[in-house]
Amino acid sequence: MFALRAARVFDGDRLVDRPVVLVDDRRIVAAGAEPPADIEVVDLGADTTLLPGLVDTHQHLCFDGHGTLENQVVPFDDETLAARARSMARRAVLGGVTTVRDLGDRGWVTLGLRHDPTLPTIVAAGPPITRSDGHCWYLGGGYEADELGRAVAERVDRGVDVIKVMMTGGVLTPDGRYPVWTTQFTTADLRRIVDDGHAAGLPVTAHCHGHAGIEAAIDARVDSIEHCSFLGSDGRVSADDAMLERLAASGVVVSATIGRLPDFPMLPMLAANLEALDGVRARLHQLGATIVAGTDAGINAGKPHDVLPYALAEFVAAGQRPLDGLRAMTTVAAGVCGMGERKGRLAAGYDADILAVHGDPTADATALTAVVGVWRDGAKITG
Repeated sequence: MFALRAARVFDGDRLVDRPVVLVDDRRIVAAGAEPPADIEVVDLGADTTLLPGLVDTHQHLCFDGHGTLENQVVPFDDETLAARARSMARRAVLGGVTTVRDLGDRGWVTLGLRHDPTLPTIVAAGPPITRSDGHCWYLGGGYEADELGRAVAERVDRGVDVIKVMMTGGVLTPDGRYPVWTTQFTTADLRRIVDDGHAAGLPVTAHCHGHAGIEAAIDARVDSIEHCSFLGSDGRVSADDAMLERLAASGVVVSATIGRLPDFPMLPMLAANLEALDGVRARLHQLGATIVAGTDAGINAGKPHDVLPYALAEFVAAGQRPLDGLRAMTTVAAGVCGMGERKGRLAAGYDADILAVHGDPTADATALTAVVGVWRDGAKITG
């Protein structure tokens, strides 16, 4: 048993009165209580903050950020991609990201990494379901509409944790048949995937950019929507209030694509719409929608796998208080990953996934990037 002491503790919901976290083996014993006199207390020094380990709801561990997505995977065998995924996962945990939802690999390579205690907890989807000529077809998850039952069954047999479906085209598959504002499957197709996935006890998340895809995802009762950018055929983001109200009322989680290195240029289409995207997210937050951060880590050099801490500043830019942003990256995100009873809190009985940073992220969002130490299941990873 040991205790960590800092200047402040965010327990996943609030700042606690006494900045101490007590750990026994792999679990949190208490946060905000003075430790017994006979145990080791690690004092992290003045102006430090303890938080739950961060939870990224959208990464791609088999991507390394160099070159087009296709060129990042097609030339390499599965063994090479598995080794890369391990390296990228290691980078994530060293940066304080202790849980990762991987929403698209090739060859099911991330499934074999899920029980490595030196890596983040990995929630794995395997290859995303797409059309045979659709977005990210090169990951091996291409199917036609009459094959979707088989697509879900294969994922159930493989033991995935979540099903990912490409409902619309993607920004980074620009030459395909499906531009970002068009759908790759019908609402009935998506509903079948959702119904089959739910029958097997698996959540379903849908990659959606355009309006039609987002509406179909709501109608099909997906659990979460990735990106949710409302991009139209004119390349602009626009969403009327009635649509945003419907999305917020549906209970579907928005896994917003935020978190990037600040000095790295955004994709031109997204850069041109940054103010509009912030406005959409701000309005969804006002309406009570559940919004979490899915960085899409791995897609380019501006999104390395430890980039999630930078998302806090983007939450604040979209009108959220820092505490709300921190909840979205810990407690709320853990629930979206199906781990709300184990992860995302510094509370008795929870896994001892802990991040220590220099500074106060509730006052300065950039403090979340100043990592002092990381503990995964109570074991010290760095610091």
